[in-house]
Amino acid sequence: MKKKFNKIIFLALILPLTLGFSGARLTNAFYNDAETSGGNSFSASMLDFILTNNNLNKLIGPEALGEISHASVVMPVDGSLPMQYTLSNNILTNDSDFCSKLTVEAKLNGISKYTGPLSGLAFSTTTEFGTWEFRFDLPPNISVPNGAQCNTGALFSAWRADITNPADSSWHDEETLNISFTERMIVLNEIFANPKTGDKEFIEFYNNGSTDVDVVGWKLSEISGSTEKFYTISATTELPKTAASQSGSTVIPANGYLAFYLSDSTALNNSGDTVKLYDSTTTLLDSHTYPAVSAGKSVVRYPDGIGFWVDPEPTPGTTIIVSLEDLRVAGFDDAMIAQVLELVALKNSTLLNNNGENQIKAASVVQEILPPVEEKGTVAADGGTPPEAVVLEPVIESEVITEILEIVETIAPPAPEPIIESQVIVEPQPSPEATAGEAEPVVESEPIIIPPVSEPAPATEPQIQ
Repeated sequence: MKKKFNKIIFLALILPLTLGFSGARLTNAFYNDAETSGGNSFSASMLDFILTNNNLNKLIGPEALGEISHASVVMPVDGSLPMQYTLSNNILTNDSDFCSKLTVEAKLNGISKYTGPLSGLAFSTTTEFGTWEFRFDLPPNISVPNGAQCNTGALFSAWRADITNPADSSWHDEETLNISFTERMIVLNEIFANPKTGDKEFIEFYNNGSTDVDVVGWKLSEISGSTEKFYTISATTELPKTAASQSGSTVIPANGYLAFYLSDSTALNNSGDTVKLYDSTTTLLDSHTYPAVSAGKSVVRYPDGIGFWVDPEPTPGTTIIVSLEDLRVAGFDDAMIAQVLELVALKNSTLLNNNGENQIKAASVVQEILPPVEEKGTVAADGGTPPEAVVLEPVIESEVITEILEIVETIAPPAPEPIIESQVIVEPQPSPEATAGEAEPVVESEPIIIPPVSEPAPATEPQIQ
């Protein structure tokens, strides 16, 4: 009986185990291990630099003072590998060869590194960082369609300083100064704010471009106190707040001018004002602030479209004629007058002498005196000048300026010389000791000078202001 009972217990223990292993249950086992390695470290190198003020979007024109200046700072990022870099041009679009006509001077920390066409902008490898200054210009003798665009860039490319060939460097960085210029060829050219009785106020535009431009819908403005008053360019001034030409035309011919008369007869302030020109999209194209102006005097840009502001007699709708005296009164020194003469030569314009006579073709005066043209092109790191990037500019020395001015000023007829008596015979007083007879007339050894009754004022040398 006891043996039978033990078998029953054994079967009771074995049966559950058998059923458990034959079912759907699974038993998982996990094995883990952890090891620590000391004395090891990992790091990553980088090559990176920053370019500040990296967008330039401006209007540009051929005026004498139409240059556009821009500055960007190039600096390595903290922790970057030592690097070297180059500067080059990256033209994106070229409208009517506009980009190729632009010039640029590039300076690094105040030292000129390149001067020449924008399309040829380049500077060889350098490790010097700091401020890059750019001065963009469109030469005054260039004429392109109004509104032409140039989208380009100044590309800075960097790689490791210890690698000669950039292609062999595993680290590179590039930054671009994005440049967008729109050609502005329509400018303010003459402002007649204080007419005499019977005349009307007008504002004249000049078109420096190579195509005619219709300015209908454009706007003029002037400042009245603190308020800017607008006048819309129209075919008639019969509507309020309009400006129109006498012919009713709103088309300014290529390299030509057109005067617009304001509907308000006394819109411009005689004591000084600011005149602004906007296109049909209300983009500000040009502005000029003039001081108090005398009755009958205009404020003009001389030569037409590209020059400096002076105030001679008004010439609405015709070429502006200025005298040397006008330039002196405007405060021009010899250096500025030399600049004006260069511009006059480019425009084949006219300059009067101090008497308002004998119109002088300044172009012929300058061409006779100026030294041979000097070649001025790109300045590379090695001092070389690539022949394809040569720009011709006249060079004027101080003695040449003096000679030009002497020729211009001495064309006026000389003032008459004063008349001076050479000597006068006088009768001597008889001596108390004279005993007989009359004394003979004596000619004084020191002649007495007697000025004429109506002596003209002597000519004075022109004063340089």
